[in-house]
Amino acid sequence: MVPTVLVVESYPDLRAGIVDALQRNHFDCDAVATPNAATLKLREHDYAYVVIDVDSPEGTDEFVSSFDAGANVILISDADPRDARTNTFAMLRKPFSRDELMAQFRRG
Repeated sequence: MVPTVLVVESYPDLRAGIVDALQRNHFDCDAVATPNAATLKLREHDYAYVVIDVDSPEGTDEFVSSFDAGANVILISDADPRDARTNTFAMLRKPFSRDELMAQFRRG
């Protein structure tokens, strides 16, 4: 079975780049721009992973806090990855390479 990933990224070009990298590595993807749209997707589907841009203009703190500590969540951010949330979830600092992105999926 092919793992399915939900990508939550407000910037269309970055969202498309993440989806492209994942699809090239045999993942199925759904992608949305906002945490609200992601919440609706999560009600409809079970995802193996969720990639979330925590710098979204819509705010993601409440959305991120809705995940259990054991969830396969990868946070992406412009900020320093030594954020408190890195104790719970994997975190990538922008800009990141495709190899860095894919390494997060090999960890889980």
